[in-house]
Amino acid sequence: MVAPDHILVELIDPESGDVRPFDVGATGELVYTALGREASPVLRFRSGDHVIVTSDGRSGGVRTTPAVRCFGRTDDMLIVRGVNLFPSAVQDVVAATPGTNRVMRVVADFPGHTTQDNLKVLVERAEGGDPKGDAVLKSNIEGRIRNALSVKADVTIIDANFFEKPGARKLSLTLRKMPELRGM
Repeated sequence: MVAPDHILVELIDPESGDVRPFDVGATGELVYTALGREASPVLRFRSGDHVIVTSDGRSGGVRTTPAVRCFGRTDDMLIVRGVNLFPSAVQDVVAATPGTNRVMRVVADFPGHTTQDNLKVLVERAEGGDPKGDAVLKSNIEGRIRNALSVKADVTIIDANFFEKPGARKLSLTLRKMPELRGM
């Protein structure tokens, strides 16, 4: 962290928003507030970065501010080959593709939130859709994702209604492990 005279950096609990001290080993989300703003409001910016404090900056070293290491995200953003990607953006591309059931899941079966592999995406075929057309549908979706989001995707077409309907609860578009695809 640099320029403490210009930017206020806080460590908060991602769930409650309570401020935590920068003690070695403490974890939380970083929040930034620009102090040198003129003619505009001062805003607190939640970074979404889940960090651990590795040095408190008070231990008598050269550093006078805390050092942190990012080990995850508090939101669902993924970094795929250096591209920031929200699963909802992939859902928008899939929903606009004819031949799908507008239902998909991103499989983030890697540790943390960053990968150098292609993005794995499961897409439901439209109800009544012919499985013989899966290769063309797969290629179409992969091309649309690459053009719209600048990431390469490895799409797997699955049967319609494979995923349970969410009802009123919030839907997670990210799976942390590949589900068993029941003979697909």
